[in-house]
Amino acid sequence: MSSLPSSPGVYWFLDSDDNVLYVGKAKNLLNRVRSYTQFKRLSSRIGQLVTTAVQLKHRVLDSELEALLVEAELIRTYQPPFNVLLKDDKSNLYIRITKEDFPRVEKVRKREIITKQLDGTILGPFPSAYKVTEVLKIARKIFPWCNKKWEPTPKQHTACFFYHIQQCPGSCLGKCSKEEYQATIKQLTLFLQGKKNTVIKNLELEMKEAVTEEAFEKAALFRDQIKLISEVTQHNYRLKPDLMSPTLQLSESKNALVYLRKILTTYAHLPATYPLERIEGYDVSNTQGTNPAVGMVVFINGSSALEEYRLFNIRSLNTPNDYHMMKEAIIRRQNHPEWGMPNLVVVDGGKGQIRSALSVWDWSIPIIGIAKNPDRIIIPIITPGPDKDLKGLNYHVISLPESHPSLKLIQQIRDEAHRFSKKQHTRLRTKAAFK
Repeated sequence: MSSLPSSPGVYWFLDSDDNVLYVGKAKNLLNRVRSYTQFKRLSSRIGQLVTTAVQLKHRVLDSELEALLVEAELIRTYQPPFNVLLKDDKSNLYIRITKEDFPRVEKVRKREIITKQLDGTILGPFPSAYKVTEVLKIARKIFPWCNKKWEPTPKQHTACFFYHIQQCPGSCLGKCSKEEYQATIKQLTLFLQGKKNTVIKNLELEMKEAVTEEAFEKAALFRDQIKLISEVTQHNYRLKPDLMSPTLQLSESKNALVYLRKILTTYAHLPATYPLERIEGYDVSNTQGTNPAVGMVVFINGSSALEEYRLFNIRSLNTPNDYHMMKEAIIRRQNHPEWGMPNLVVVDGGKGQIRSALSVWDWSIPIIGIAKNPDRIIIPIITPGPDKDLKGLNYHVISLPESHPSLKLIQQIRDEAHRFSKKQHTRLRTKAAFK
């Protein structure tokens, strides 16, 4: 307790299995954590939290604003059960960045997200409308955006209110290109996720490049953005009264599953509590169509389960057709529900391999792929329901940093499936050679 600083930050409780139970923020970490030791004053639910938790960890941040942003991002990422129990979802607000050529930024309730099936980037939850408003007021001064729905051929160009106070880049007047606007929105998203250092580093690189090109006005804009970010995230900066995403220190496999669930929630519209206990990976191995084999590997709770691996020797053709081979393996896999139902299927390949697997996939379980050079996660955009229309199928292509825990997990599954299928192919080829 004495090692805790009197500084802004976030803290989190964990149970004996390192599961995150609750995430909170504080202007003063020491005072906030001390309050949990006053057992007689605790409500029954907070008392249950304190008695269930076995660890308390914290992270010091530079300002109250940063603590608010980081808390919201961690709650969205980890979905701690006591954050759901201790907060009324009706009062919680989210920030939505729409999926458009010129995205808008708006406040939405959780019920709106669910009932209207809103897409785009969802940030939060935030504990009150007042805090969301304050955050957006600050962010808009740094990263201007326009909430006027953009029209490619408007009848007349009319400036919005925020353009006159220099908090809109002029997209409503055609003064801002789509590329410039989306670059600003990308930095805004990182800022609202609490990734201050990443944003500053990106802006510094942009500023240096602008100076090199002698675009001094542009460089001055980046300089001013860096200055504003530094000001609003200083230790002594306070929000008005009552007003990536960092990774918690969990095991590597748990962090990977948490972030993978977040990606699937965002891009495949799966529930925030979707289980990822069993993930299956598939890879095709052959030499110009000869001695083909498809390997199926299984990862349970993020770790390989060798006893669950299966092999499919492909006998229906001996000509090069990886898509057909994948189809045969997927069909045969579905004939064995006694092996256990997967929560996610990963195929080694891009859009074509995903489409071939989906064409014969009857289970309501998501299929994703991993494409190479560089490695990218491919998620098909499929409307939920029994009718699958694969004509004109679109995809989310997600590029993650090499160090991202979810990418490393998907790569591990892909590499293990490749190793396993290649081993069987080599065995078949050797056997054929001896014959």
